[in-house]
Amino acid sequence: MKINQKIIALLLTVVAILFFLGCAEKSTELLAEDYKKMNNEELLRYYYRLNDEIEKQEKQQSPSVGFGVGGGFGSRGGVGVGVGSGGSGYTAEDLRARRIDIRMELKKRGLNP
Repeated sequence: MKINQKIIALLLTVVAILFFLGCAEKSTELLAEDYKKMNNEELLRYYYRLNDEIEKQEKQQSPSVGFGVGGGFGSRGGVGVGVGSGGSGYTAEDLRARRIDIRMELKKRGLNP
């Protein structure tokens, strides 16, 4: 029974790591996009996505803490504690710098967000 609990704990850890890696990879794509190749509509959408992500980054300044208790069959149970930093591969400052570039491009195209 103890081996099953270790396997489950290991699987949950692997899933959590893959989840966080997937989120970090997706978020770094935001700054990797080439905004100069975007049409006007795509550029406006990109500008608003940057604003949303800046707001999200500013809200995640402090680390998050999670606590869980689980029960199993019989008298077996488990307790878990997790701490996450909410990191995404870039900072709000990186996003603000990109947003300035986007504003300049919008202005050059005669668009006002």
